[in-house]
Amino acid sequence: MDLRNKRFAILGLQGSGKTTLAKWILKNFPSHLVYDVLKEYVGFNRYIPKWRQYGLQSLEELNLAANKLIIGNEKRPAIFIMDEANRYCPSKRPLPDAVLALNDWSRHLGISFGVIARRPVQLNTDLIELAHYIIIFNLKGKNDVEYFNSFVSGLGDQLPNLPKYHFIVVDEHRNYEIYAPVRL
Repeated sequence: MDLRNKRFAILGLQGSGKTTLAKWILKNFPSHLVYDVLKEYVGFNRYIPKWRQYGLQSLEELNLAANKLIIGNEKRPAIFIMDEANRYCPSKRPLPDAVLALNDWSRHLGISFGVIARRPVQLNTDLIELAHYIIIFNLKGKNDVEYFNSFVSGLGDQLPNLPKYHFIVVDEHRNYEIYAPVRL
């Protein structure tokens, strides 16, 4: 999986391995930035937001940070990962301006852009459906299974039975494969 200049989404239940995989990805990009909502990325280049839940202040902070550190920065990182993205980009809400720009233009900016969320049904669908890669850990919710079965036939049925820390990678052609856990 080559994530250079690609968009991706990492999805899965709490404790399924999302953060470990994100750290493994970040280690492969010396020039990186993570929007570290839960303060889990000690030792990585990170922005810790003051506002951690959807609202005017959190969206303003996100837009300011992304515009200053990524979009308007000539020395922008090679990859930007936004953890807990569903807090800022929930389903049925418009994407914040900076996230919309990154989702549309990350390739033109020469960066990779990834989002992390627990459940796909809580996240703005553009971040999943326009992603080059979707990385999915164990999900058991009926709506999550139905969502991914409608996305790729049979995909949702695989999710509740994934072994611990294993994940599925869905590529841009919507083919998928199961992967063993990564090690830091």
